[in-house]
Amino acid sequence: MSNFLLRDPDCILIHIPKTGGSSIRRGLWQGRYDGPAFGEIPEDWPQLFRFAFVRHPLDRFVSAYADFTQIRGYKGSMGRFADIVMDESVGYGEERATRKERIRHHTIPQTHPFNCLDLADTVYRFEAYEAEVARLAEKTGVSLDGLQHRRRTRHEGWREMLEPELVGKLTGFYEEDFTRLGYALP
Repeated sequence: MSNFLLRDPDCILIHIPKTGGSSIRRGLWQGRYDGPAFGEIPEDWPQLFRFAFVRHPLDRFVSAYADFTQIRGYKGSMGRFADIVMDESVGYGEERATRKERIRHHTIPQTHPFNCLDLADTVYRFEAYEAEVARLAEKTGVSLDGLQHRRRTRHEGWREMLEPELVGKLTGFYEEDFTRLGYALP
């Protein structure tokens, strides 16, 4: 998605959508940040500790769908949403002028070069969010006092929400996320 230069303590958040990044930059860092920088970490940013959070690809997909239906007013079916997610002809960069582009921006694979995940010094797991945030706080010295979940959506897990045919399609689309991030294939 975008990268943020967090301030006091200084470090760089490689923010992949639907992995808890809004809670980190707005909660823990209480809005003390520069950015976003889309698809890159600017050369003029200092060389600091860089981190990211990742999430099970299908859980992230379901969370994105819930975000778009519960918060952003999307009215389409999950199948149509998945079609947009997997449509390589739809842009996903900084502009995000259309709803389709915003959907793609929030759902491209975590390992896509645009997300800059390969530039992270440490990758934390959303599945153990509280423990991982505690590790992050220990590493950076940030206070845990401001942690609140932001943009949290209510939904069941991917196993309950996704039909087998859609699981197959999405697993293919997110295959590199599964393999590189160490998540078991469904």
